[in-house]
Amino acid sequence: MENTAKKGKALTCVGLVLMFIFLAITVLSFVFYDKINDSVNGWFAVNEDTSPLLRFVYTLIPKLVGMVQVLFVTLLVLYVVCWILGRIFRGTPRKITIGKLVKSIVKVVIWVACVIAIFAVWGMNVGALIASAGVLTLVVGLGMQSLIADVVAGIFLVCDGTLQVGDIVTIDGWRGTVQEIGIRNTRLINYSGDIRVANNSTIKIFVNQSRENSYPTVIVGVGYEENLQHVKEVFEANKARLKEMCPSLLSDIDFNGVDNLSASSVDLHFGATCLESNFPVAQREMRGAIKTVFEENGIHIPFPQLDVHMPESEK
Repeated sequence: MENTAKKGKALTCVGLVLMFIFLAITVLSFVFYDKINDSVNGWFAVNEDTSPLLRFVYTLIPKLVGMVQVLFVTLLVLYVVCWILGRIFRGTPRKITIGKLVKSIVKVVIWVACVIAIFAVWGMNVGALIASAGVLTLVVGLGMQSLIADVVAGIFLVCDGTLQVGDIVTIDGWRGTVQEIGIRNTRLINYSGDIRVANNSTIKIFVNQSRENSYPTVIVGVGYEENLQHVKEVFEANKARLKEMCPSLLSDIDFNGVDNLSASSVDLHFGATCLESNFPVAQREMRGAIKTVFEENGIHIPFPQLDVHMPESEK
């Protein structure tokens, strides 16, 4: 998590530096507009004595300045639009989820407009480019059906409300918190800071564990020589204390009986209610608390062992 935060801060610093540089170039380009763009008396005017290399450089500089202007305006518009969307879509997880999806779509549209504007700065025929965009979209669409499926699936995920930012879900056996539902993929982050990216169209079956409180369970083994009625009495007598020892729980711990007769122990099943975000913490607290209480009351928790019986003839 710390590394992710550091990377985020580093990218933010880089973005601010670029914005400052683009702002400075944009302001200077407007202040010295005549000097930069005047092909006769400007700084980059060419004449018969100008070498071919300088002609190329002088022709290139105004276009580069124009491209920087377009990039600055694009970044500024992106910042303003994202800030406005962040103010509009805030509050409930559903609003935040819709806001992130809208941001993804808006970013794509703005960057496409930026690319077209840059083409115009470099002297390309933008009208012909836009006119051919329909045919190009058809050709690309036929070859990018999976991308289109991802976009459509992402829209349905958000509109259905089955998946929202902040939900804790399990997708293909991988459990994490939904960080973002984008235009193409969904990002999950687990408790250790690992991030998994899943294409929206591949999310067919998932478990959303955030809508109701969770019920973590633990299995604790006791020796076969222990009296189960005595174990139950000790548990009931310490039930309130067990709850105090597990601050992440919302309810008392339940004793659900014998779960299994394993090779070395009688496995007892315990469970309680907690918030899904506290699920792994609650399990650890329950195991530690039950072990402490059992040890204080002389209830033996065996380690794995093996009894060997020799035939009478070999003794």
